Amino acid sequence: MDSQAAGAGTGDGPSPTVAQELTAQWYNPTDIASILLIIGGDVVQKAFAQGTGKPYVPVCFSFGCIAYAFLGLVNVIGDGRIMPPPDYPCKVVNLDSGYARESKSFVVSRLLHDLEASEVRQLASEDRDYSLKITVFEATGNCNGPTQFSWTYLHFLGAVITMIQPGIAVIPLAFKGDWSVFLITAVGTLFVQWYGCLPQWTSEKLPSGQHSDSIYALTAGNGSRDIMVIIGYGLCLDLESLAAPHPPRASRPWEEEAYAKRKRRRPGQGPQREAIVWNVWPFNRVPLRFALTRITYAALSVLWLCLLVNVAAPRECPDSWCFLAVGGLGMFQNAWLAAKELRPAMRNLPLKKVDTFLARKVMDGLMDFHTIFDRGMAPAGGAEAKWWANDDFAEYERERLESGYRGTPRRLQPERYPKFSFKPPPKRRATLAEMKVQKASRPEPPPSTPKMTTAANQGSKRDSVMSGAGQWFKESDLEKVREDDQLSGPSSGGSSPTKTRMSALISTAVCL
Repeated sequence: MDSQAAGAGTGDGPSPTVAQELTAQWYNPTDIASILLIIGGDVVQKAFAQGTGKPYVPVCFSFGCIAYAFLGLVNVIGDGRIMPPPDYPCKVVNLDSGYARESKSFVVSRLLHDLEASEVRQLASEDRDYSLKITVFEATGNCNGPTQFSWTYLHFLGAVITMIQPGIAVIPLAFKGDWSVFLITAVGTLFVQWYGCLPQWTSEKLPSGQHSDSIYALTAGNGSRDIMVIIGYGLCLDLESLAAPHPPRASRPWEEEAYAKRKRRRPGQGPQREAIVWNVWPFNRVPLRFALTRITYAALSVLWLCLLVNVAAPRECPDSWCFLAVGGLGMFQNAWLAAKELRPAMRNLPLKKVDTFLARKVMDGLMDFHTIFDRGMAPAGGAEAKWWANDDFAEYERERLESGYRGTPRRLQPERYPKFSFKPPPKRRATLAEMKVQKASRPEPPPSTPKMTTAANQGSKRDSVMSGAGQWFKESDLEKVREDDQLSGPSSGGSSPTKTRMSALISTAVCL
């Protein structure tokens, strides 16, 4: 009795049982949100990499945003990249030049991963026991601009969840007048959109060249059973350049983006390919847009830390549950977006499937692909070496037919599998600089006495002068012409080199 009185006097009552502690914690969970906010930063980064490219980014406020704030700050201070590293091995091979390189791009690795997953689902059960599968695609027209993405269902779903989160956060405000959960949700959503509107996302996700006519092969590397071949036709992203992107600390990516925008806006003029460089301390010799990324990540790291202090404040039921619902909903949306398979068109690379090669032996698949597309070569010996050297096809193909399970070579079925005929590259109207290159490369005509010509002859000669308006030109030659134009400056008499070149072409077309 005395001990109980003494215990009551000192305030030491019987300790709660485990069941009572669990019941209290489930009724009003405490110290959970502050712990959850420091995990999952890599998931948020991948979600940004998947959804950025438009003014609205379909990434919702979640528990991993604070962790991503400091993860992104470390990356910006380090190598300067904000895109995550590739999470799937990928090797890009240019079948025209034979050059291969390991991909360091998240976009290229995800492109290969999504294509492989889509193709595996389309295979029948009896076709899944293969040693090599080559799937051939051709690039189709992209309706987007050089530095733009499309609105997709990802943005719609992200907007729906973004509107649901404030609806949950307003419950404590409506019933108890507690506006802290609503404030955290609104400010967190604003910070997320601030991240997504940075121009560096688009600069890292899109290469400089988006009209490649090369033929690319994407594979996971040695030992992989799947190869994705993409025929450019002048409509493909430059996957070789995208696989080894320039660091954003240099001015090259920003020059390329400015060049693409200027070229799309004024296709007939030579654009100014110079990035704005900030020479103010502490951003000496840093591109202006990259400096904007640094400032954003530094500022948001401090602001997220201040928001974390508000998150750690004690709350009563149902405030804790409402905040957990808001953060948990955003966390699942971020995880879904980070792992979502995207169609190639959603990465600015619309593709159309052309053919599929399934082989029980790797060499058989390579030979069939070479027969149809006249691309590819493999190290071989014996009968295989004779096949590749066009010396003797019969020995290897007889062995393949006698196996009974490797199928009939496509070379023996020309009526069923004709050779693939590549389309000519799409023609476009030549610019004035390209006409200058073409005119300089033509030999000088022999001198002749001037004579009067009829109107019909003038028209035919005018057509012959402008006959090169649909040809292709090397970019290196164009750059030399543009540099010469910029160095020459305005000529005497107030006429520019462009006007002089135009007047020369007009006079040549009319007076010859």
